[in-house]
Amino acid sequence: MSEFLAPLDYRRAKETLRALDFYTAYSPEGAERVTALLRAYYPLVFARSEVKTFANGALVLEMAGANTNDPLIFVSHMDSLHGREPLWTNERPMTVPLQRAHVVALLEALDALLQSGYQPGGELFLALSMDGLGGGVGARDIAAYLGKRKITPCFVLDHGGYVTHAAFRRYLPNGAPLALIGITEKGRLEGRVSAKASISGAERGAARPLNVLLRSGSRLSMHPRRASLCRASVEMLTEIARRSPFWMRLALVKPGITFPLMHFLWRKRAILSQFFVSEVTVTGISTKGEPSRSPTEASLTFSLQTVPGKKLSWWENRLRRKACRGGAAMEITIANESSLPSKTSGAAWDALETAIEILFERAVIAPCLSPNVTDGRFYSGLKGRVYRFSPFLLGGEEALRGECTVDDAALQTAVQFFRQMLSV
Repeated sequence: MSEFLAPLDYRRAKETLRALDFYTAYSPEGAERVTALLRAYYPLVFARSEVKTFANGALVLEMAGANTNDPLIFVSHMDSLHGREPLWTNERPMTVPLQRAHVVALLEALDALLQSGYQPGGELFLALSMDGLGGGVGARDIAAYLGKRKITPCFVLDHGGYVTHAAFRRYLPNGAPLALIGITEKGRLEGRVSAKASISGAERGAARPLNVLLRSGSRLSMHPRRASLCRASVEMLTEIARRSPFWMRLALVKPGITFPLMHFLWRKRAILSQFFVSEVTVTGISTKGEPSRSPTEASLTFSLQTVPGKKLSWWENRLRRKACRGGAAMEITIANESSLPSKTSGAAWDALETAIEILFERAVIAPCLSPNVTDGRFYSGLKGRVYRFSPFLLGGEEALRGECTVDDAALQTAVQFFRQMLSV
């Protein structure tokens, strides 16, 4: 971390994180409450911005610039699952969702800059959706609005990447952290499988809905993981190989050839699930009917995250062949393809690398496939410079859960990072 300490209201930042902890899924009332909280904690940011509202309560804070540089767009979604640990009211470190820490650090940095007379070089957009986990309707609406305005930003920066000591340690110089910048993300497919009882006399011997559904769920759960290598992961491994000791470099320098061996060696490690595995998960099951009787209707929900390479239509057909038997039917509720990978060169990438190198000493910086659900996929049409990075140091379990530990030092580092990115 730099010896320079940026202006930062630590108490306000932590109070904001605690206040936002209630918001786990989109609702109109919840979205209004989130907006009111942000406005109350950061009145100067809202006062200096033109605030616009989009689908499902999504917010865009627009700030006019000096028109000397390209626009900057910072995005994230506000809904998140609860953290692993409760948010204590004392001064102990907090474990919070990565995207929330990302947004609060960004607002703290912008608030302090505005107090010192900051004006961005180009237009500045803060785009905050309220339903990122629910399909991203708000982010899609914002991206369409920016597209109609023909906004061509220097970059779009979302959460999703991070810094860690817990991944690829044996392949890195001793003690060097790994900074992972997401250049694309996994595809996302969610849906429902349902089975209903037949009331026609000819089908009285048909299988009961719950039995049909349980068989469908069993087939979905057979071989739920599929490992593959995408372009972003190839770039990640190739970049890590450049900094690896010679004998370790041999295993990574040509990932297309050595991936089967790496798959075997990493089969029990978190990095395999994060960057190389497509996986379907049954997320819930429900029934309808009278108590003490066989249900008249049964349904289950599932979620599938896919490594880029095959279209979601291929995955959907694969799931239908497994699940839609014996009268079961499938309905898709969310289908978001992964975006094309962003370039790892140019002014925006250089600015990211510089900011990371200043704050994380000896960091090895590599592009990656972001394992988190992000809004970034919807902004890929805006010149293609969409990056996912949050300046927080994550442990292995935190990276899997999409969480980070927040204390004064972590907030200071994050605010310094965003001050640099806001000045690009």
